Amino acid sequence: MNKQNNYVKATSDIFIKYMFGMDTKESNHLVLSFINSVLQDSDFPEITKVIQKNPFNYHEFEDDKLSVLDIEVEDENKKLFNIEVQSTGDTGFRNRALYYWAKLYASQLKKGGDYESLLPTVGINILDFKLLPELPAYHNFFMITEGRERAGRKQASCSPMQPREYALTDHLIIHFLELPKIKDRKMSSKMAGWMLYLKAEGQDKKMLKILLESDEDLRSAHEMYKAFNSNDKLRRYAFAREKAEMDKRYFENMAKRREAEGLAKGELEEKHNVLLRQLELKYGLSEEEKNHILSVTNLKKLDSAIDAFVFSEDKESVLKLL
Repeated sequence: MNKQNNYVKATSDIFIKYMFGMDTKESNHLVLSFINSVLQDSDFPEITKVIQKNPFNYHEFEDDKLSVLDIEVEDENKKLFNIEVQSTGDTGFRNRALYYWAKLYASQLKKGGDYESLLPTVGINILDFKLLPELPAYHNFFMITEGRERAGRKQASCSPMQPREYALTDHLIIHFLELPKIKDRKMSSKMAGWMLYLKAEGQDKKMLKILLESDEDLRSAHEMYKAFNSNDKLRRYAFAREKAEMDKRYFENMAKRREAEGLAKGELEEKHNVLLRQLELKYGLSEEEKNHILSVTNLKKLDSAIDAFVFSEDKESVLKLL
């Protein structure tokens, strides 16, 4: 296998898990650096320590090639952080991100537990696709805030001392980092450096050289990337996961197409039957005319003919619309 031509992408979930999820001093330092870059970019206090909650484990991807390889860490105050990378997706990922946040948040509460024991949970999603095209920034984060001001309604009942946006709680924070949106090749912030690194590693040598010269943490990340790619077992797993994901998307798309085709076929049959019945009852139809109607697959033409039937004085005026 030619390793230079068959590199594992830095946005591969198995590499991200390897880099940020190993319970080692180096991996913990890198995930701490990455999380703090996100917190710094969103004006939240930085953290000083991480504890791995689900360390890198070969069995995660040996037994299930489509398992979710997320990273869960806890800071010095027991706040939970969940990091996930996703290569492809659509608007449905918004719901998925909220669902996985909810699962992690709810997992803290044991049977008979006190709701006061629940701790803030932060989701960080690294996306190699555009999830929020309507928002130009490559980093967006969301919380639960009071909605009256955002909805444009008067806050007559609100105190004049109330902040413009009042957060119900800091327990729900979800970050989205959209890699395709970062166009500027300058390392304008620590987080921008991380994002540029994930785009450049294994693909853009010139950009990578600039990044590695300016940031020690990214040099450490690069060393881990080289170690990962030199491990044939890990590379095989990464490519197997990529193939499994591609196969899954292919069959999902096939199922959607077949469903759409089935719906279109059913609608077509319904319109054929309506038009045939209308004309047959009022005017009568020859076999040739029936076959002509059945040969029409353009739904708009059939709709026009059905609508025109109401005002028609002869069947020819309807048939000529097909």
